Amino acid sequence: MPNGKYNDHPITDMLNYGEHPFPPDMEEMIRRIYEINPSAGNELGMEPFEWEKGFKLDDGRERLKTLLNRLEASKEGAY
Repeated sequence: MPNGKYNDHPITDMLNYGEHPFPPDMEEMIRRIYEINPSAGNELGMEPFEWEKGFKLDDGRERLKTLLNRLEASKEGAY
């Protein structure tokens, strides 16, 4: 189970340790997701480990876009 230490999870490595495990467009979406709602990243499950290896990137982009759009819509509706 990920525990937030270096080299434990690619998203933690990116956000906390300055690593760049994903393509830049995906990193930007992940950062925006975590800015809006850090716990929303839990919905990504184990997929970031695939993306880090260069697998399923198109599917990952779509998943990130969907999650980000939902979070932004709920954020706008909160005001």
